[in-house]
Amino acid sequence: MDQGQMSLPDEVGRVQILENHTAKMREHKLLAPDVDLADLAAQTKNFNGAEIEGLVRAAQSTALNRFIQLKDNFEIDPEAAEKMVIRRDDFYHALEHDIKPEFGPDDNLDLYVANGIVRWSNQVQRILDDGRLLFQQARIQDITAPITVLLEGPVGCGKTALAVQMALNSDFPFIKMCSPEHMIGFIESAKCQTIKKIFDDADKSDLSCIIVDDIERLLDYVAIGPRFSNTVLQALLVLLKKKLRKGRKLIVIGTTSCRDVLETMGIVEAFNTVIHVSCLSSTDHLKAVFQDVKLFDADEVKEIERNIGQQRVFIGIKKLLMMAEMAIQSNKRDRVDKFLSLLEDEKCLRGPPL
Repeated sequence: MDQGQMSLPDEVGRVQILENHTAKMREHKLLAPDVDLADLAAQTKNFNGAEIEGLVRAAQSTALNRFIQLKDNFEIDPEAAEKMVIRRDDFYHALEHDIKPEFGPDDNLDLYVANGIVRWSNQVQRILDDGRLLFQQARIQDITAPITVLLEGPVGCGKTALAVQMALNSDFPFIKMCSPEHMIGFIESAKCQTIKKIFDDADKSDLSCIIVDDIERLLDYVAIGPRFSNTVLQALLVLLKKKLRKGRKLIVIGTTSCRDVLETMGIVEAFNTVIHVSCLSSTDHLKAVFQDVKLFDADEVKEIERNIGQQRVFIGIKKLLMMAEMAIQSNKRDRVDKFLSLLEDEKCLRGPPL
């Protein structure tokens, strides 16, 4: 069988693999009664056979470590060792600290939402709700091609964080970030192979999500010219429409700050759904952010609101938080003035409404 088409064991298969690798433990009564192999199989989504074997070995090592005495040399307490059993907690310790599936979620996804999602308007929750519905659709429908959604909006409006939060909320076992920052210095062919491998790996899992972040940078788009990589563009277009094997469910979430550019390239129409992510545009939005993150106290928020007055605000959530964090490094009496000056310098205030 083609390595690219090999499947990971399903839950029934994982139970069988666990039974095989714990057979001698059960025979010698080394497996504690609280170890539930069916529960372990449910917790090891996207583990292959070798990783499940590694999990069992890691649990054994964890159990053994409880009976090692640290004296001049490492010694095993013979009386305690006679009572040694491998417990449920030993397996879960190994799951948390020792064994991670090759085809599981990216380890660093939490970094993109480390500060949580700030719900500064109803729009933010609506976007997350739309994402939840798309993942539900993928779970229940018999789909033959990826379900694709494009988050588009100005730079710094939080598209990547929203895409990651959507994916994490889904509890899909395979979630991978396809980002230009992981391909710095790659020639076109290497970049295409890297993107293709991510899609091939997703095909090994029943439920998969790929986040294709900052598509215009992935395509090496440069406004002067303009120039972009047609090779990578064509590869991405093919992969977004690739037929799925029976039983496979894949959602692709793309992000872009250049929707108009991607429309001329024909890539926007490759997405089933396009969701606009906007910037903050009013003092009410600012107040909602500051009430959530509590960088300024209530009096400072009122002063900020009073100084902005009837001017329109236009700022992305990422830039707003960065400016606020810079401003609060000032002396207490200067924090509001510093923040307002940063808004002015970055041209985030745009005169009174007509």
